[in-house]
Amino acid sequence: MPFRLSDQRTGLFVPVGLVLAANVLLPFQDALTKQIIETVPVWEVLFVRSAWVFAATLVLGRRRLAVRLIRSPLKRFMTVRGLLMLAAWIAFYLAVRHLPLAQAITLYFVSPILVSLAAGPFLGERTPALQWVAIGLGLTGVALAGRLADFAISGAVALALLAACLWAASLLMLRSMSQEESTLVQVSFVNGLFAVATAVPLFVYGSSASTGQILAMMGIGCVGGLGQFCLYEAAGRLPVSALSTLEYTSILSAFALGYLMFAEIPTLQIWLGAALILVSGILVVGVEHGRLQQAAPLARDLPVPYFSAAPSKEYDMGDSTHDLVVGYIARTRFPFPGQTTWAPDYRTLTNVPERRRAISTPAGDHYPDIVIVDGTGRVRELGEVEMTVDEASVPYWKAGSEAADDDTPTKVRHFFVYVPAGQEAAAQALLERNDISYAGVRSFTVNADGGIRIVPFVTKDPYDDKITEPSTGA
Repeated sequence: MPFRLSDQRTGLFVPVGLVLAANVLLPFQDALTKQIIETVPVWEVLFVRSAWVFAATLVLGRRRLAVRLIRSPLKRFMTVRGLLMLAAWIAFYLAVRHLPLAQAITLYFVSPILVSLAAGPFLGERTPALQWVAIGLGLTGVALAGRLADFAISGAVALALLAACLWAASLLMLRSMSQEESTLVQVSFVNGLFAVATAVPLFVYGSSASTGQILAMMGIGCVGGLGQFCLYEAAGRLPVSALSTLEYTSILSAFALGYLMFAEIPTLQIWLGAALILVSGILVVGVEHGRLQQAAPLARDLPVPYFSAAPSKEYDMGDSTHDLVVGYIARTRFPFPGQTTWAPDYRTLTNVPERRRAISTPAGDHYPDIVIVDGTGRVRELGEVEMTVDEASVPYWKAGSEAADDDTPTKVRHFFVYVPAGQEAAAQALLERNDISYAGVRSFTVNADGGIRIVPFVTKDPYDDKITEPSTGA
């Protein structure tokens, strides 16, 4: 059975759809904000909007989210990023008071170029040549649509450019952090920070908003919070250069909103610019599709495991590739090289090709690929090696997570998931979406000679972040 590229296409369409949704919601938030800041101070709008989103995330995440916000090892990192975003929002909203919405967003789109330039040095993500073509087309389209040649240098223009620079820095940090923290934690933390920071001027100067305006700002919070969630969720699944380039499409929403809400009528020049932006977006999707095809993790002549349709979801024990990967991971990652926290009485067991240790699930006994037990026989750590990522794994991942201990610095459970390269973000999203506690997500590749490479993708605690170079596992 060949490797299923359909899984990868699905993994591409979801983040692209999330970006496009964010590119409708966030400009809508900006348009609503542009209306209200004519009579209400910027900091009051930001306070009500952010406090409302923060409260909503706490209702959704409940006690687990509150505990994670307190215990997250990335609080300082998220604080710096949040302050950058706050400064960007304030600069942008001050600019949009004096500029047409579409022109302010046009200046804001300097950020994709800055992001793509910095992606290599800061994130190690190479921007392909075609991606640069897409960036150039998008920027040309934005310049045409926003009549960049007609801009006069002013304080408002300078504020919009400053916002672009700050946004570029925060987007790089978001991409880096998206591998370590869930979307809900990030949205909650940044809005909580916004609320605290903007509460100070609100306390000093008081509120000038009416009840109707407060309700309107709460509505803005609902729109913006959903837009943030979509963008943050996409950040863990797309290279940052592709993510930032796709943001060009938000100017199309800005022009539509400008027409509907501010009577800003599109010209032929705007339509030409919009066409270039659409071509840019299509090219980005094409580049990413090609990248995912090239990232197919298993050589085409290697077998991929057969998954039984039976409720137990056990692997076909004759599958050599799956068993090879399981055995190699068990030998080289449990314990990982140089690990000092590995107890002397720990034993590493595998359930391939022979079943040795089961855990209980609602559907009956399940045999995880890798089971770590201590001297008393208690299960301490678990590892699952998957050849595809889908919802069918969720109940077994949940059971595996609950069976493992939480003797970790951040109290996440000692549960690890290994997936083919290219499916890491999908696995992480599935874990986070189903509220499954885990210590790490890793990818693997297998070459035609049976050489195996393991690469950490998400590590919840500050260890086990080393790459295991290709080996036959012999």
